[in-house]
Amino acid sequence: MSEMLSLEYLASPEWNGKIAQLIALEGKARAEALFDMFSAALRSDEMMLFHFRENVGPEVVEHRTSKSVRQQQINDYKNGFYLTDPFYLAIERSIENQAISLKDVVDQDDFQTSDFFVRHYVDTDLVDEMCYCMSDGQGGHILLSFARSRDAGRYSDEELELAKAIAPIVFGTLSSSWRHFADPKLFAPPSPEEVKLHDDLKRARDNFGRSLLTDREFEVVQMMLRGYPIDVIAKRLKMAEGTAKVHRRNIYAKLDISSMAELFSLFIDVVGEVNVGLDADPLLQYGQAPRSN
Repeated sequence: MSEMLSLEYLASPEWNGKIAQLIALEGKARAEALFDMFSAALRSDEMMLFHFRENVGPEVVEHRTSKSVRQQQINDYKNGFYLTDPFYLAIERSIENQAISLKDVVDQDDFQTSDFFVRHYVDTDLVDEMCYCMSDGQGGHILLSFARSRDAGRYSDEELELAKAIAPIVFGTLSSSWRHFADPKLFAPPSPEEVKLHDDLKRARDNFGRSLLTDREFEVVQMMLRGYPIDVIAKRLKMAEGTAKVHRRNIYAKLDISSMAELFSLFIDVVGEVNVGLDADPLLQYGQAPRSN
């Protein structure tokens, strides 16, 4: 029987045999078996396991990819790109264990024009992603990602529903076994340098646009930078959705951009060129800094 995720497959002796094997294993072997099971069932071409310690950026605990370009992308991600990752934004907003698809957290049309999508999907021929996010029990998060290439195509609604239904298998397995992959330093308190970099990047985000926008526009852009869609922004800020859209249009005009994707790209450009350690709108420095071609 095909390992493609379906109700038929999840009811098969093959799948349930794998569950039995998973239960019988321990430690690192158990996590390896989980990666194999889900990579096959989700028809994944890439698997990555991230650890986000409390108050610091991400560390890659384990990854399976044949793409050499991934090393540079991983470095970029750790150096600030994670602040625009829709999955990171999702776990930043919620401490609950959750199974999240790309469809859950982005506007597909807008996301596909973003710098994040180009650098982390297009450059490695990926088109879709399913992530399992859970607490590490110490105030941080574990994020297990399965991504698909263009050849495999995007997940269907049925596949996503089933992938979420079997999420407890992931959470139960990782809670007891992910530490067998991790560098021991990940269990030590973060260094002052790690905390400072994370704090500086978040402070740059918290101040982004303050010098150019009205108070209300600044509130809107801050929620946009945290991945909230415009209807949720309107509800949170107790305004009509049409009013929120007017604020968004004014923000785009003042920042000389035209989409959420360009907003995230501008933010990444800015924090890459200015001193993020200053408690001020980084756009003030960016206007004076030499622009890269």
